Amino acid sequence: MKREKLKVFGSKVEFAAFGKSTLAYTRQMNSDEIRLKFPDADDLPEGVDMWALFGADGEPLAIADEQDLLIDNAESRSLLAVSLQ
Repeated sequence: MKREKLKVFGSKVEFAAFGKSTLAYTRQMNSDEIRLKFPDADDLPEGVDMWALFGADGEPLAIADEQDLLIDNAESRSLLAVSLQ
């Protein structure tokens, strides 16, 4: 599956309001950063790069070690996933 980069126009607030029920974004993060956003992920090993899925409004949705797993997760929630890097 080919992935295309999308450029988001407008403010973060406008993006969140526009995409709340239709868009999500993936972001590669260190497991230490993920623990700050996902309080239930306290059993993650330290210093490991992982992927996180967030709703357009920044709501933490899921974490995985592969981005494709999060894209599948977004699709199962009827969300279009974009990558922020």
